[in-house]
Amino acid sequence: MRSYNNTMIQRLSILLITLCLAFCAVAQSPVANRDAVLARIVAAQNPKAGKSIKYTFTQTKHSPLLAQDAVSHGNVTLTGERYLRWHYTDPRNHAIIVDGDSIYAETDGKKHQLAGPAGSIMRNMTNTMMSLTAGNGLADEKVFSVELTEDASAYHATLTPKRRDLRRLMQQVLVDFDKKSCRVRHVKLIEKHNSYTVIEFHAK
Repeated sequence: MRSYNNTMIQRLSILLITLCLAFCAVAQSPVANRDAVLARIVAAQNPKAGKSIKYTFTQTKHSPLLAQDAVSHGNVTLTGERYLRWHYTDPRNHAIIVDGDSIYAETDGKKHQLAGPAGSIMRNMTNTMMSLTAGNGLADEKVFSVELTEDASAYHATLTPKRRDLRRLMQQVLVDFDKKSCRVRHVKLIEKHNSYTVIEFHAK
């Protein structure tokens, strides 16, 4: 069985967690009409029975080590709390699929289950991700500090990790939710060494 590049696994893991952080970021945020806002956002991120939530995205990776920003495109599908497919379509066709307790990598239409070190990395990330998707991942204030502000068109969440393992992956996550639909529309993941990743989401 072919091994999957650990750097790619870590990068996709960070992005998967970032997506789920976007879905649950307001859980601790003290805002006016907090309960009503929270209910709207949670409802907007959870697909109805038998349905899926789908996004297309444009991802821009900036790093001092890159001669120019790396831009990629793809789509995300969430079905319930047990299935997620994060699929890059350009410039390279590859995906990470979480289906219950199983994790797969798919490249150019060929899918294989992740095992060994790569599978362990993804499994640890998935446990966090599923917890966040369920809406309880930020219940413990020891994990993240969350600040929420708003303007006329959006809610803006700033997440700062407190836990050591998450601090190794990210310094801060900035998330924008559309105020009308309460869907995530923009994520900026601030990493170390002046690197960051920006993801623009568009509901399908």
